Amino acid sequence: MKQRKSRWLAKTMLSVSLMSFCSISLAKVEKQENEQIRDGGIASFYSDKLHGRATTSGETYDKYEMTAAHKSLPMGTRLRVTNLKNNRSVIVKVNDRLRRPNKHIVDLSKKAAKELGFVHAGLTKVRIEILAS
Repeated sequence: MKQRKSRWLAKTMLSVSLMSFCSISLAKVEKQENEQIRDGGIASFYSDKLHGRATTSGETYDKYEMTAAHKSLPMGTRLRVTNLKNNRSVIVKVNDRLRRPNKHIVDLSKKAAKELGFVHAGLTKVRIEILAS
């Protein structure tokens, strides 16, 4: 009888432990999926002379498209870029790499820079949020 109770107790404790471990793991996965990674820094935009040239992804740079260069994010990643000076934001696709050395966090197409309102300034402070990879 005593042995039966101890087996039952051991099985119950093991089941409870496994259930709590699984629920913690699921909670962490859900949090990571819903979490948007944010970063801030200086943005610039491509020169007109680069229009029509190949990007790192193999696409042709088009100053009329909503694209960006980033130092490490995967090609095709969608970003929301917000100009911190006027709170305007755009969604762009990463299709190129920043040239090294570069202190900027993102280099935008001319259309994106116009939408954000910093073409005349050349540089602006921005926040980027990763939307999808």
